[in-house]
Amino acid sequence: MLFLSDLDRTLIFSYKRLAENNICVEEKDGKKLSFMTPLSAKLLCEISEKVKFIPITTRSIEQYKRISFPLGKPCLAVCDNGGNLLVNGVPDPLWRKRAEEHILPAMAEMERIKSYWESLQEVYFEVRLVDGTFIFTKSHTPLETLRLTLEKLCPEKVDLFDNGDKIYAIPKGINKGAALNRLRERFGEEIIAAGDSLFDTEMLRNGDISVIKQGELSGEMLNDIQYSEESDDPDFTLRTVKKILEERGIL
Repeated sequence: MLFLSDLDRTLIFSYKRLAENNICVEEKDGKKLSFMTPLSAKLLCEISEKVKFIPITTRSIEQYKRISFPLGKPCLAVCDNGGNLLVNGVPDPLWRKRAEEHILPAMAEMERIKSYWESLQEVYFEVRLVDGTFIFTKSHTPLETLRLTLEKLCPEKVDLFDNGDKIYAIPKGINKGAALNRLRERFGEEIIAAGDSLFDTEMLRNGDISVIKQGELSGEMLNDIQYSEESDDPDFTLRTVKKILEERGIL
């Protein structure tokens, strides 16, 4: 069995939710950024001894590598919303070659979006091409910025997302659901998928079992077998995965 999970707000949490005894799992320039509870750290170690844990994140490779898991880095991790697979920390060239079948046809559109976003006063952050895969920035009015982008540029080869003040233009076909399907091809095993945001929608639909943390997808019915959080418990994801594994006699 595989356990595929989003990271931010699903397994790890920002300093905004810092509580006593939480374990820091990410630092940058001496600043502590992300945390796990002691219970979640313990559960992740227990689960990873019985099933293959593979993070699937929209984070860039650099951002992902800042994370220090309690059991050390997993052998495999999917970054860039599915654009890269890291194998022992190194991007897999065959995975990337298949990803570029979606990225390269969308590149001209992404360059137009990048130029447009750079022209907007509402955009207050550098407009970045992240790992050669998708466009990212921040806007004071994210929904309006995306509405205008759809209206003025009519993109056909990218999907637009907002997450708080963050906005993204991601090539169609580069998503966590497609990444899950590629991992299923490789391993041929049952998959538990966990997530909380719109980026996770297709992954949660395509998993055999879905664990949905409270967030943008609350109340959605995405899978025939799903566990959805009703309260905001930082340990919900790993408590639930442990329960699933216990029910199957794996833990």
